[in-house]
Amino acid sequence: MDIFEQDNNVMRIMKGDVLYRQGESCDTMYVLGKGRIGLYLGYGTPKEYLLIELSEPGSSLGEMGLLEGEPRNATAVALEDSILSELTEDNILEFITDHPAMGMKMIKDLAHRFTSVAKELESAKEIVRDVVEELEVGGAKKSLRERVRKLAAALTEIPEDVPPDLYMTVYMRNQGHFH
Repeated sequence: MDIFEQDNNVMRIMKGDVLYRQGESCDTMYVLGKGRIGLYLGYGTPKEYLLIELSEPGSSLGEMGLLEGEPRNATAVALEDSILSELTEDNILEFITDHPAMGMKMIKDLAHRFTSVAKELESAKEIVRDVVEELEVGGAKKSLRERVRKLAAALTEIPEDVPPDLYMTVYMRNQGHFH
């Protein structure tokens, strides 16, 4: 039997259900057992933007809010019927003890995210250096908006209709961690 069928903290959500909303307080995290979850900025607004889709069993979401006590920085929506295990500060150690492979996956996911952020920051630093050099030689004729879009594009591919200031605000607030 699958651990998600045995666990007392299992929850099932249907396609289209909202697991949590951007800005809500956070005292739980989730581990995906089956299904597919989308993380959105501005969900349900004209500026809605899908940040990432999680579909790999064992993927975690909401961990930074649980561990750091920050409000949710994205809205999590079931893109198909899904099964998740809900973890709190009270049961996370028991879950990791009972399911060490899942605990290791969570650690690897966090390490991967950290590495990705470090690479993104290095790229951003290079772009800022290039912009400063352009300004010093007087050849810079781009608007600030174009520079921000160039920086944002280096950090991630964002659609043309997503305002770069929205992306950068969320990115900087969360230092690259979307959950």
